[in-house]
Amino acid sequence: MRNNVTQLQPRAVRPVAEPLGLYLRAGRNDHLALMNLLAAGDTGCFGVVFDATLEGRHEELKEQVLAHRLDAILDTKAMQLALPGGYTPTVAKLPWANHERVHMPADFRGLAGRRLIAAIGDHVVERGYTEVMAPTHLLREFDDPWLGIDAESTRLLRDHLNQNGGREVPLIYPLTISYKILRTPHMRAHIVNALVNIKADAIWLRIDGFNGSHANPTAVKNFIAAAEDFHQLGRKLVADCTGGKVGLALMAFGAIGGIAHGIGILEKFSSEHLRSAKSGSGFMPPMGVYFPSIDALLTPKEAEQLLEASPQAKAVFSCRDTHCCKRGWRDMTHNPKRHYVVQRMQEVAELSRFPEPIRAQRFLELFMRPTTDRALQAASQAVHDEAFLKKLQKNRKRLDALRVTLGKQLEKSPPRSYAEAPETRAARESHNYR
Repeated sequence: MRNNVTQLQPRAVRPVAEPLGLYLRAGRNDHLALMNLLAAGDTGCFGVVFDATLEGRHEELKEQVLAHRLDAILDTKAMQLALPGGYTPTVAKLPWANHERVHMPADFRGLAGRRLIAAIGDHVVERGYTEVMAPTHLLREFDDPWLGIDAESTRLLRDHLNQNGGREVPLIYPLTISYKILRTPHMRAHIVNALVNIKADAIWLRIDGFNGSHANPTAVKNFIAAAEDFHQLGRKLVADCTGGKVGLALMAFGAIGGIAHGIGILEKFSSEHLRSAKSGSGFMPPMGVYFPSIDALLTPKEAEQLLEASPQAKAVFSCRDTHCCKRGWRDMTHNPKRHYVVQRMQEVAELSRFPEPIRAQRFLELFMRPTTDRALQAASQAVHDEAFLKKLQKNRKRLDALRVTLGKQLEKSPPRSYAEAPETRAARESHNYR
C-alpha cells in the first residue's frame, strides 16, 4: 500500500555527522533545575518546550533559554483543549481557548477560526517565542476530520506570523496518532499524503500506545520502517514523548532526527487520561533516579536498594562522570534532575559524533552491548524486594530482545533514508544573517 504515498525523493546520506536534536519539556517544578543547568554551562539541548499554562511560573527560565540562544517553544495545549480530560480550568483561561467548553472542529473554521489562530500568532510574537507548535489534535482514526482542519490551521498560522512580525519563527506540526495508524501502511499513507504541502518546518511524532522509552522491540522495528514514509515529506522529524535507549535507537537507525521529553517524565504518550474527565489528584511522585548504564529510571527506594545490594554495586552502577556528579552516587541520588538531563545530553551528543552510515552499528556496539551487560549484572544482584527484582529481570529481557532485534534489522535491512535533523537556533540565525 506504500504506492498510495506521494513519491518524493528521500534525502541522501550525509558523510559528515550533524548534531541530533534533544528538546526538554519543562514541567511545573523544573524551572529551577533547568536554570541551574544553564548557569553551569550545560546547554546540550536544542531548546525547551514551554507549557502555555505555566508562562508566569517559567518566565525567568524562558529569559535564560533565550539568552543562551536556545529555542523557546510554545506548546499551545490545543490537543488538551479539545479533549474532556485535558480541558481544565487552567487551560480554559488561555487566550485562544473557548472558556465554556472543549474545542470543536467548527471553532477552527471561518472567522472564528481565524481569530483563534490570530490569538496564538500574536501571543507568540508578543512573548518572544522562537518556535511554536501548531494547534493540532489527537487523531483517533486515520481519516479523522481534525486532520484537514489542522493542516489548514497550520497554514493560517504561518500566514499570520509572516504578516505580523513572526516570519522567522519556525512552525512545528505535532502529529499525534495511534500506534495502529503508524504501523498500518494504508492508514499511514493517508496521513502522509495529507501532510505533503504542510506549512511547517518540523513534524513531531507523538505516538499513542507506542510506550515510548519502554516500547517493545517489535514496536521499535515498526516505527523505524514506518518513518521512511515520513522522510519523503522533507521536514525535520522528532519523536515526542520518547526517551531512553529506544529514543536513541530511533535516531541511530535514521528514523528521526531528534527526541523530546520531560525531565524523568513524558517519555511515553497515552491519550487515555485525556479522553475522559479527570478523576485523579494530579499528584506527582518524587523524581526517580536515572541509571543510564541499565536504561532504567528507578524510584529513590529502588535506587537505594540497587546501590546497597553488594559492596561493588556503587562502583558498578553509580555515576562516575565527575562533571555530572562530583560526589558520585550521592549527587546522582540527591540531585536526580541534573543527573538525568546531563546524562541524556551526553548520550545524544555521543551518538551524534558518528556519521549516518555507521551510526546504527556504533549504537549497537557502544550503547546497547554495554547496557545489556550491566542490566544482567543488575538483575543478578542480591535484591531482597521481589517486585523490584522482577522489574530488573524484566528490564534485562527487554534490553536483550531490543539489541537482538536491532542487530538482525541492521543485517537484513540497513537504513535506506535518514530523517531530517532539526537545526539549533544559533545555526538557524546564522543562516538568516548571511
